[in-house]
Amino acid sequence: MKKLTVGIDLVPLTRRQLLRGAAIGAGAALLPWDVARAQATKLQVGTIKIGDLSPFFIAQEKGYFKEAGLDINPVAMVGGAAIQPALASGALNIGWSNVVSTFQGHQEGFDYRFITSGALAKRGTNEVFGVQVAADSPIKSAKDLAGKTIATNTIGNITQAIGSHWVDNNGGDSSKLKWVEVPFPNMEAAVVQKHIDAFTAVEPFVTVPSQVNKKTRVLARPAGGIAPRFMIASFFASDAWIQKNEGTVKAFVGALHRGIDTHNADLDGAKVIIGKHTGLSPDVLKVMTLTAFEKKLLESDLEPIMDLALRYKLINRKFPVRDVIAKFALA
Repeated sequence: MKKLTVGIDLVPLTRRQLLRGAAIGAGAALLPWDVARAQATKLQVGTIKIGDLSPFFIAQEKGYFKEAGLDINPVAMVGGAAIQPALASGALNIGWSNVVSTFQGHQEGFDYRFITSGALAKRGTNEVFGVQVAADSPIKSAKDLAGKTIATNTIGNITQAIGSHWVDNNGGDSSKLKWVEVPFPNMEAAVVQKHIDAFTAVEPFVTVPSQVNKKTRVLARPAGGIAPRFMIASFFASDAWIQKNEGTVKAFVGALHRGIDTHNADLDGAKVIIGKHTGLSPDVLKVMTLTAFEKKLLESDLEPIMDLALRYKLINRKFPVRDVIAKFALA
């Protein structure tokens, strides 16, 4: 398969991919960055307004990026499904994406590479996914979901696979589920109004409906059944762009690592910053489970999701996870 490099080296993509990337870029008010300024310190960064980006928000607030000589322009978008084509179109330098989407991009020939460790799920302490039903639902178990309609935010991606894994490993049969696509913010209303029977979501869309609004009931926190720990998502870029801008990328990662240190040293302070950047209230953040953050990117943190993606046919072949990790990040 021909490898596609993206970002500063726009090579021919399919017409559909180019149009999609351009449309998303326009919708997010993005301006394609000038190839001639490839070595500039100004970076267009695709982000999501969720707690998983706490070290990034902290690095902004504390001036860590500025001290690293970087001028960051964060572009808030809906998720990796939008960020990846925006990066491919040249509208972004760096973006945030979940692991499954990056595996899928690699399989399609794109040279996406994670540049650092990101949001980690850890069994028992950082369980950020939840399978939920309405508070008054008769559904009590995975087996009870047979033939029911269950929502995920994106069909054929990580949240659906995590929900399916829990069902299959707890007496149910995921092949008997009717999956539908519903945005996370709309899931609570959909299940309360009986448009769906259940949904699988990630924080804050587990805590808010169940503990704050008390409209749903959590059947399970399913991530721990997959592995003791795994990476959910992180920042990525084009390998071609990374190789031409390695100093800039390392500066970005260094500032993020300072953000990780600050997050881990002062969780209460981190929650204040998360609230500022996501709009989550202090009451929500007080009880909400957060992802874990570590600075070293481990191949073993990607392998459980590789196995999960294969099991649920989100990718069609296994490949070394180091293929989606920037070389300098493996050192």
